[in-house]
Amino acid sequence: MQDELLFCPLGGSGEIGMNMNLFAYGKPDNQKWIMVDIGVTFADDTLPGIDLIYPDPGFIIDKKNDLLGIVLTHAHEDHVGGLAYLWPDLKCPIYTTPFTASIIKLKFQERGIDIEKHLNILDLNSSFDIGPFKMNLSTLTHSIPEPNSLFINTDLGTIYHTGDWKIDENGVPDSGNELRGRITQDWKTAPFFEHVKDNEFGY
Repeated sequence: MQDELLFCPLGGSGEIGMNMNLFAYGKPDNQKWIMVDIGVTFADDTLPGIDLIYPDPGFIIDKKNDLLGIVLTHAHEDHVGGLAYLWPDLKCPIYTTPFTASIIKLKFQERGIDIEKHLNILDLNSSFDIGPFKMNLSTLTHSIPEPNSLFINTDLGTIYHTGDWKIDENGVPDSGNELRGRITQDWKTAPFFEHVKDNEFGY
């Protein structure tokens, strides 16, 4: 059997909010998984009495022994709001940059969970490995500090997962040119862009 590189969105694709994206690598009978973000969405008047909704994690809970880690791109609720609620069912390492780490520490403290030994705090634009996944962070521009995109590198190719971002002429210097160069230099890079209102004029 040959190795596979898989993408499995449990939330956030084709909708706004409750982002939970899974990536797997390996042979079909021995695949290792990572999760990118674990967010919530906010209920509206059609769901009286409900404030927050998060994705159904049942699929990955069944595979939690093969879940190597959760990588958080930034600290908005639609990307981290479900973490403190769902992590006790997963109990895997968490990877993120300092600002997002400070936010999620408070969330875990509110629920009486000591997350320190499971939290890996990364430098901006750093590289790190999670099992067969070789990860590179790349800082973008967004409406919150330290928004990160991810280059998820494997022997079968690279996935570029943006997280949330916006085009801003006064944003992170040269980030757009650097990313364009890295995406276009290798035909094995598969871009996964997160963007709302991209079908509306002016966005």
